[in-house]
Amino acid sequence: MEYRKLGRTGLSVSAISFGGLKLDGMEQSAADYLVAKAIDGGMNYFDTAQAYGTSETLLRGAFKNYQRDKFIVSSKCMRRNIDGFKAGFEASFEALGLDYIDFYFIHDVSNAENWQRVQDENLIGFLQDMKKAGRIGHLAISTHDCKIGAEMLATGLFEVAMMAYNASNTEIESELLPLAIEKEMGVVIMKPFGGGVLTLERSRQMGFEITAEDSLRFAASKAGVSCVIPGIDKPEYLDTALKIADERPTMTDKEREAMCSGVTLRGKAYCRGCGYCLPCPKGIPIPTLLGLYNRWEVIKGVDWSIMHQIATEYTAKVPDDVTADNCIKCGACVSRCPYNLKIPELMENAAGSMRRG
Repeated sequence: MEYRKLGRTGLSVSAISFGGLKLDGMEQSAADYLVAKAIDGGMNYFDTAQAYGTSETLLRGAFKNYQRDKFIVSSKCMRRNIDGFKAGFEASFEALGLDYIDFYFIHDVSNAENWQRVQDENLIGFLQDMKKAGRIGHLAISTHDCKIGAEMLATGLFEVAMMAYNASNTEIESELLPLAIEKEMGVVIMKPFGGGVLTLERSRQMGFEITAEDSLRFAASKAGVSCVIPGIDKPEYLDTALKIADERPTMTDKEREAMCSGVTLRGKAYCRGCGYCLPCPKGIPIPTLLGLYNRWEVIKGVDWSIMHQIATEYTAKVPDDVTADNCIKCGACVSRCPYNLKIPELMENAAGSMRRG
């Protein structure tokens, strides 16, 4: 297992670490098994968030089997007002059952309005106080936007940054990653699979071919990256992550270029399946529906048998009362989407394009 310095924090983390988002809703015994296998396999960093449902609580149960020095943990809160943030912060400690969290993120600050609120509400000052009090070790920020991210990193106030990076989304290479290196910040990479699209089965559905192993190698081999945190909810996913970590992932520039050129996603207007857009007031399962629409857009007019298969899935997975044409264009999902997708417009396009089986 390869361990890397997490910027100037003094911590060393496993190059491939454990993303806890997908633990939500799992049985405690299943979470215990995954965490035990991860720690025994050499993983030492576990990421979760107050917004990840039961993830923190499940980690609490799993961590009971280990001494505190066996794991590094981070959590996050995405509330923007100071009282709400404090409440979320305390909820993380209670759910995790810890008196110390190694680093704590202000979660998903991805537009100018949210960044201004973070400053106006003095969330950074609160975390600085919590660091002085010994409750957290380091201040951290997560973002999906390079422009706002660069502004936040330039302040020098944060020691760790979480950002999205994969073969379909390499924007951080131009400014955000070099700035993090300059500021000696730890860099945690989320979404190495692009919302699941950059894995073998899903990529084939989208008209190209990339393995989960290569997606992890791609993200972890980039200079300046401290670690990559794929979401893990199945033993086979953990096996893949441990395998790549044990290999000490490398990738040549030519291999990286070939991966990027092979991705045929149309621009950035595709859903990564993160689910931040939910809940929809009309009950529309937006990530499920747009996942089908992603595939439809790539394959339409090319392979009618696959189009029929997508239509059949659409009928099976999306009930009649929550199909794309039930969207009321309220915009609630747009304000929550970290990629600023025009979801009502995509819904309209999906309703006009996809036919049910």
